[in-house]
Amino acid sequence: MRDKTILIDLSTSYQFRHWRPMGILRVEHEVWRAFAAHFGVGTVPVIYDEARGGFYRIPQAIFEEVIFRNGFQPEAPARALTAPRRWRSWARIGRFVWRVSRRLRAVGRDSGQGARPSEAALRARRESAAAEELLRLSGDEYAQMRRWLVRLERIAPPIAPRIRALDALNHRAHYGLIDTVHDEICADRNRISPEEVSDYVSAGGFWGDARYRAAYEMRQSHGWRLSYYIHDLIPILWGHVAEPTTRKTFPPALHWMLWGVDRIWTNSEVTRCDLLAHAASCGYPELNPTHVRVVALGADALPRTTPADNLAGIFAHRNLEPGRYVLMVGTQEPRKNHAFAYRLWRELCARHGGDVLPLVWVGQPGWSIDPLLAMVRADPGLPHGAIRILDDVDDAELQVLYGNCRFTIYPSHYEGWGLPVVESLLHGKPCLTSDAPALIEAGGGASEAIGLFEGERWLARTEALMVDEAAYRAACAQAERFKPHRWADFRVTLTEGFDVDSSEKSSRPATSYALAEDATTYREDAA
Repeated sequence: MRDKTILIDLSTSYQFRHWRPMGILRVEHEVWRAFAAHFGVGTVPVIYDEARGGFYRIPQAIFEEVIFRNGFQPEAPARALTAPRRWRSWARIGRFVWRVSRRLRAVGRDSGQGARPSEAALRARRESAAAEELLRLSGDEYAQMRRWLVRLERIAPPIAPRIRALDALNHRAHYGLIDTVHDEICADRNRISPEEVSDYVSAGGFWGDARYRAAYEMRQSHGWRLSYYIHDLIPILWGHVAEPTTRKTFPPALHWMLWGVDRIWTNSEVTRCDLLAHAASCGYPELNPTHVRVVALGADALPRTTPADNLAGIFAHRNLEPGRYVLMVGTQEPRKNHAFAYRLWRELCARHGGDVLPLVWVGQPGWSIDPLLAMVRADPGLPHGAIRILDDVDDAELQVLYGNCRFTIYPSHYEGWGLPVVESLLHGKPCLTSDAPALIEAGGGASEAIGLFEGERWLARTEALMVDEAAYRAACAQAERFKPHRWADFRVTLTEGFDVDSSEKSSRPATSYALAEDATTYREDAA
C-alpha cells in the first residue's frame, strides 16, 4: 500500500480552463481520471506556480469547477463600450498605450524597494496592470488597435510574439481569468511537501513554464519518479512550421525532461520512434525502450442526433447543403497545410467550374495564416464560396458538420497523432490525408493517404469522391471498418504496470547533469 502520493499536474488545464477540453486538455483530464480511479485518494491534482516556485493541491471544493466544467469563469469584468465617435476611440487607444507604459514602468520602480520579487512575480504584476487597462477598451477598439499592430508587424516582424502575448492577455482579461481563484489555490495550506510525494505525472504543455525544471530538481533532491506523456516532437523536427514561441520553449523543456525521466508514454508509435531517435542522436542518457510505451489516444465521440429544425437552421446559417460539401478541420496554421488545400481546390475549380463542392475550413486562425486567408478571399481565380472559412464552430455544430459532409481531407505536413482523421472515420466519412506517418497510424487502414507531391492523385480522388457513387460507397465502407481506441482503453493501458514500476528503483542515472541555464543557448546548440 502506498504511503506517498502521486501528483497529477493539471497546470495546462488550469491555465486554459476557458477553452473547451480538446487535445492536450482532454488528455490531462483522462490521465487524472485513470489515476484517480486506480489509486484513489493517493492521487493528488496539482498546479505549478512559477512565482512561488512550487506545486499546489487544487482544493476539492473548486476542483470540478476549475478543471472539469470547462473553466471556472466568474462574471466577466465590465468592459468599456465603443466610443460613439471614431476619433474618441483612437483617443482611448492612445490613452491605453500611455497608461500601460506608465504603469509598467511603475511596477519596475516599486520592485526596487526591499527584497526584489522573482521575475515570475513581476510578470504577474505587469499582466494584472495591463489587463486592467485593456478593459478600458471595448472589444471593437481592441480589434481596431490590433489591425494597426499587424500592419506594423510587416515592417517590424520581431513584434509578432508581443502581439500574440497581448491577444492572450486580452482574452484572459475579458473572461475574468486574471487573479481569479489563483490565490485560493496557491495558499500555504495547499503547498505540496516534497517528501510526501513518490511520483509526478505530466501530460500537458510542460514547456509552458518552469515546471519541468522544478520536477527535475525534486527528482534529484527527494527521489520523485517522473512520468511524462509526450504528444509530438514537432517544435524540434518540424520547427520551421511550428508556432514560434513553442519552437523556443519546447527544446529546453525536453532537454531537462530527457536528463531526468523514469517513464514516458507517447500517443503513437511514430512519436515513440521520434523520441528514442532524438534522445540517442543527441547523447542523452539511454532510455529503456520498455519504459517508453505507446498509449494511443481515445476516441469516444459518436454522431449525435440533432432535431431537423436545428439542422435546417445550421445549414441555412452557413449556406451549406447536407452532403454537398467537403470538410477540413484543424487550427489554421502553416503545418496543417491549408495552402495545399487552397491550391487543390483552385485547380479543381479551374477544371470543373461550378460543379466542385465547396471546401469548408473549420478551426481557429493560428500563427502566420493571415496572408493565406487574404489570398483566398481576394483570388479572382477562385469562385465565390468555393472555400468557406468557419472559425466560430462549437462542439455540437462540429458534430453536425462531420455527420453531414461528403468526405474530409487532412493534408497536414506532420502530426504526432491525427484527431481529425479519427473524428472523420468515427462518423463513417472517408478521409483523404497526406502520407505523414502518424496520420496513417491514426487511420488504422481505414483512411486513404496520398503523398503531397502526388497532385494528380489528389485531384483524381477528390473528383471521384464527389461524383463517382461507386467509388464513394467503397470509400464509406472502408471508413466504416475503423476500430477506434476508446478512452476507457486509454485509461486502463496508461496505468498498467505502474504499481510494479513504482516499487522499482529507476534504471536511469540520478546524477546531476550540466543543464543549459540559458534557453536560447540550448536552442542554438540543438539546432
